[in-house]
Amino acid sequence: MLNIENFALLIEYEKLFTLDNFILSDKQKALIIGNNDTGKSLFLKAIHGEHTEFEGNIFIKEKPAIFYRKRKKTILIENSVKFLPKESIWKNIVLPLDKKKFNKEEKIIELCNIAGLGEIYNSNADNLSYSSQKLVELIRAVIQQPYLILIDDIDNYFDDIKMVRVNEIVKFALDNGTSIICTSKKKLDDFDISCRIQNGKMVQL
Repeated sequence: MLNIENFALLIEYEKLFTLDNFILSDKQKALIIGNNDTGKSLFLKAIHGEHTEFEGNIFIKEKPAIFYRKRKKTILIENSVKFLPKESIWKNIVLPLDKKKFNKEEKIIELCNIAGLGEIYNSNADNLSYSSQKLVELIRAVIQQPYLILIDDIDNYFDDIKMVRVNEIVKFALDNGTSIICTSKKKLDDFDISCRIQNGKMVQL
C-alpha cells in the first residue's frame, strides 16, 4: 500500500536521514522511533504530501503521496489539536463526513464508549482534557476510513491506560483496510513494523 524507495529527508537542502526502502501493507501498523530533532515529524508530513523537500519516491497505492492528500485519503494527527472547541464532541467527529452518505451513528457511539466519551458526546469539546481531545481526533480520523492515518508523537498524548483504548479504536480502522504509522520517542508494543531513526538513517528493528 505504501512504498518508499531511495528516500532522503531534507530541510533547507540538508539531509536529516536516509531510508533505502520501506513497505507498509494494508491493515498494518508501523512505529517510527526517534528524538525530536531526527525528522520523524517531517517524515510523516512528507508521506502526507505536506513536506516536499526530499529525494526519492513515496507511493501510496502506486500513486505519489501528494495525489492522496488532495483527496483526503491520508490523515495526519499532530501535537496541536484540530477541532472546534465551542461545538459538541459529536459535531467535531462527524464534521468531515458526507451528510448524504452518513450511516455511521452506531459505530461512532461505539467508538465514543470505548474512548470513555459515551455519556458526554453531546458536550462541548473544550471541556475535555488534552488526551481526550486527541481521542476525538482519532475517532474522527478512523471513521473516515482513509488509506493511511499518520499519528505524530503518540506517546505525548496517551498513557498506558489510554493506549488500551487507542488500540481498540485503531483496530476498527485496521479491520476496514486503513494502515497506521505512528511516531514516538520510545519503543511501544503491538506494532507490525518498528523502525528507529539514528545516525542519519532509518533502520528497521
